[in-house]
Amino acid sequence: MEALLVLLGLALLALPVAVIVLIIRLVDLRRTVRALSARTDALAAQLKALTAIPAAAVPELTDTASQSVPPPVGPDPHPPVAPVTSDAAPARSPEPRPQRAASPLAAHARRLALWLRENWFYAIAAVSLALAGIFLVQYGVETGLLSPPLRVAAALTLGSALIAAGERIRRRPGEADGDTEATTTAYLPSTLSSAGLVTLMGAILAARLLYDLIAPGPTLGALFATALGGLVLGWRNGPLLAAIGVLGGQAAPFLVGGGSETPEALLPYFALLTALGLGIDTLRRWAWVSVLSLGSGLIAGTMLWLSEGGGRESMDMAFAVFATALAILATLIPARGLTPDHASPCPLQWIAQQKARPRFPVWLALGTTAAACLILLGSADGGETPWWAALTLATTLALLFTHWSSRAPGLQDAALIPAATVLLLLVSPDLTRPLLQALHDRLATEASQTEARMPLAVSLAFLAPLLLTLATAWRSLRGPSRAGRHWAAAAALMAPLGGLALELTWKPAQIIGPWPWALHALTTAALMTLLAERFARADGTDSTDRLRPAMATISALACLAFALGIILTEAALTLSLAATVLAAAALDRRFDLAPMTGYIVAGILALGYRLTVDPGVGWGFGAPFPHALAAYAGTLTALVIARALLAPRNRPRARVFLESAAWSTAALTASVILYHLIDRLTAHPAGSEHWVSGLHASVWLAVALAQLDRLKLRTRLRWLRIGLAAIFGLTGSALLAVALTFGNPLVEHQHVAGPVLLNTLAPAYLFPALILGAGALRLDHVHRILRAILGAGAVTLGALWAALVIRHAFQGADGLAISQGITQPELYTYTLALLASGAALFLRALQHHRTGLRRAALAVIGLAVAKVFLIDAAGLDGLARVFSFLLLGLSLAGLAWLNRWAQMRAT
Repeated sequence: MEALLVLLGLALLALPVAVIVLIIRLVDLRRTVRALSARTDALAAQLKALTAIPAAAVPELTDTASQSVPPPVGPDPHPPVAPVTSDAAPARSPEPRPQRAASPLAAHARRLALWLRENWFYAIAAVSLALAGIFLVQYGVETGLLSPPLRVAAALTLGSALIAAGERIRRRPGEADGDTEATTTAYLPSTLSSAGLVTLMGAILAARLLYDLIAPGPTLGALFATALGGLVLGWRNGPLLAAIGVLGGQAAPFLVGGGSETPEALLPYFALLTALGLGIDTLRRWAWVSVLSLGSGLIAGTMLWLSEGGGRESMDMAFAVFATALAILATLIPARGLTPDHASPCPLQWIAQQKARPRFPVWLALGTTAAACLILLGSADGGETPWWAALTLATTLALLFTHWSSRAPGLQDAALIPAATVLLLLVSPDLTRPLLQALHDRLATEASQTEARMPLAVSLAFLAPLLLTLATAWRSLRGPSRAGRHWAAAAALMAPLGGLALELTWKPAQIIGPWPWALHALTTAALMTLLAERFARADGTDSTDRLRPAMATISALACLAFALGIILTEAALTLSLAATVLAAAALDRRFDLAPMTGYIVAGILALGYRLTVDPGVGWGFGAPFPHALAAYAGTLTALVIARALLAPRNRPRARVFLESAAWSTAALTASVILYHLIDRLTAHPAGSEHWVSGLHASVWLAVALAQLDRLKLRTRLRWLRIGLAAIFGLTGSALLAVALTFGNPLVEHQHVAGPVLLNTLAPAYLFPALILGAGALRLDHVHRILRAILGAGAVTLGALWAALVIRHAFQGADGLAISQGITQPELYTYTLALLASGAALFLRALQHHRTGLRRAALAVIGLAVAKVFLIDAAGLDGLARVFSFLLLGLSLAGLAWLNRWAQMRAT
C-alpha cells in the first residue's frame, strides 16, 4: 500500500511536467504553422505582382542576381483609388490626436497582463510544481512514511532536480538560450527553476520550524545561499523566475504549516526574499519585480504579525525592525550603493512647481517608507519596549533621509514621513497610554522609598525631536540659504513641536517637576539662539535674505515663552507672551527681520486667546487686582511700545494687528479696572446686573471691532475675520440686551451705586457707547451701513445713560424704576438736556461746517420742542408757564438765526 502511494505521488509530480511538455509542443506546432502560413501569403503576393506587369515591360533577365528592375515610365497603370464617402466629398486624413503618455506603473501592469494572458499556463505550472515539493514534506509528516531528515532530503532533492532540469533545458545543444521567446522551450527553464527555488526554501524552513534539525544560524545561511542562487538565476533567466521565486518563497512558510515559539525568526527570511527581488530589479531594471517583492514582503510580515505574535513585545519589536529594514533596502538597493542617488524632482516639487514626474525609485522609496511608518505606529501600542523601539526607528529613518537627501535631491521630502511619525508617537494618547501607565506606576513605587530618582523617560523622549532639529539644521547649513529654507523651517519647528506634544499628552511637569521641564525648554531656546547665529553667519551680514535666522529667532522666543509659562502664574505667562512680541518687534527694528511679522501676529492671537478665553476675562474679574492689572495693563503697554518700534519699518500687517490689539486690550483693561473698582466699593451686591452685563458686553464688542479693524489687510482670511466678528458681536449684543432689559434699572429693581456721573450706570451704558462710537469713527474701511449701525448704537446708549443719570439724581439709588413715576423737575431737566445737546451739536456743526451734524442738532432741538408742548406744558401754570415759553421762544429764535446764517455761509 505504501509503495502504491509513493508511485501515486510520483505520478502526481510528473503530471505538471507532462502538461508543460505537451503545451510546449503545441506552442511549437502553432508557431510552425503560423510561419508557414506567412511564407505562403508572401509568395502569393509576389506571384500576383509578377502577373500584373505587361510582358513588354519585363526586362531581359541576366545572370546577375543583384541587378535591380527599374520602375515603369509613364502613368501608373494601377493608381490608388480614393475611398468613397457618403457626401461625395474628398476624403481627408484624420488629424492625429495627441495621446496622453501613460504612467510607467500602468505600462508595466499592461505588459504584465498581456504576458499573463498569453503565458498563464507557465505560472500555473510553476505554482503546481512548487506546491508538489511542499506537499511532499507534508505528506511525510501526515503518514510518517519517512523520518524527518529523509523528508527534508526528499524535498531538497526534488528542488535541486527541478533547478537542474531548468538549467539543462536552458543550455540545450544548438541553442544559445533555451529560455527566450524564439525557442520552443520558452519560459520552461524559469518555470522549473522557480519551482525548485520555492521547494528548497520550503524544505529549509521545514527543517528548522517543524523538525528543529538545524540551528537558526545555519538556517539563515542556507536561506541566504538559496536566495543568492535565485538572484543569479533570475538575472540570467528572466522576470518569470524572479516573480515566482519571490512569491513562492513568501508563501512557503504559510504552506509548510506547523507552529513555532519564535515566529519572528521568519521576518529576516521575508526581508531576505524582498532583497532578492530588489537585487534582480537593480540588475535587470524590471520595476514591477521590486513592487512585487516589497508588496509581498510587507503582506507576509503583516500576516505573520497578526496571526502569530500581535501583542507580544518581542514580535512587535521584530516587526518594527523588519519594516524599517525594508524601507532602507527599498532606498539603497536600487541605487546600488550605501548612499542613494535619486535624482530630482521630489514629489513636493512636482506638485508645487509642476516639474517633471519623479522617477520610479523615488516613489518606491517613499511608498515603502510610508508603509514602514504605519507599521511603526501599529506596533507601538504593544507595550513600553515596542514604543521606545518605534520611536528610535522612526527617528533613525528621519535622520537617514535627512543625510541622504544631500546627494539624492529626489528624497528631499522623504524625511517628512518619519518626522511626522515621531510627533504622532509623542502626542497620541492611545500609543503612549501603556508607556505612561508603566512610568506612573514606577514613580508611585519609588515615591514610597527613601530616595526617589528623577526619571529620564521625558528627556529621552524629547531627545528624538531635538536630534531632528540638529540634523535638519546641519542639512540647511550644507547648502545656500534659498535651498536650505525648508530645512531651516524644519529645524525651527521640530524641537518646539516635540515639546508641545509632550506637554499635551505626558504632562512632564507632573512627572519631573516644573523647573526641570522648564529647563528643557530653556535649553531648546539656547540651541535656537545658536542656530540663529550660525544661519546669520552663513547668510552674511550683507544678505537681504534673512529668513533662516529669523525663523530660528522666532523659535527661540517661542521656547522662552513656553518655559515661562511652565513656571510662572497666569499673569506672568501673559506678560511673558507680551514680552516676546515686544522682543520680536525690537529685533525686527534692529536687524530688519521681516519674517518677525509672522511671530508678532501669532503672539497677538495667543494674547487675545489668553485675555478673552483661557484664562479669559473671567480670570481677570476674579483674580487679585494687582495680578489682573499687571496682565492686562502690561500687555497693553507692550503692544503700544511694539507699535512705536515698528513705525520706521514698512510692516502693514504687523501694524494693523498691533493697533487693533492695542485698542481691544485697552477696552479689556478698562473693563477689568472698572470691575475691580466697583466690586471693591459695592461688594458686588444683588441688583448689579446692569453694570456686570455692560462690562462683559464691552469686552466682546471690543474684540469684535478688533476683527473688523483687521479687514484692512484684505487677505484670504477675510471671511474668517468677518465670521469671528459676527460671533463676538452677537455675544456682546446679547449681553448688552440683558443690560437693556432684565438688568435695566427702569424695568427691574437695580441698585445704582456711586454718586451722580460716577455711578455704575457708566460701565453699564456709557462705556459700551464709547466703544461703539470709537468703532464708527475708526472703521472707515467697512460699509457705511455698518458704521451707521455702530453710530446709532452709540447715540442710543449714550442717550439712555444721560437719561438714567438725570433720573438717578432725582430718584436716588434704588428708585430708578419707571413704576416710581416722574416728577415735574425731572421732566424739565430732560428738556434742558435735550436743548443743551442740540445746541452743542449745532455749535459743533458750525465749527466743522458739517451739514449732516447740523441737521441732527435741529432734530434734537425739535424733539425738545415737541416734548415741551406735548408733555411739559400740562404741568405748568401761571408765570412759570409764561416765562418758560418766553425763554423757549427766544432760544429758538436765536437758533433759527444761527441756522440761517450757517446756510448762507455754506452757499
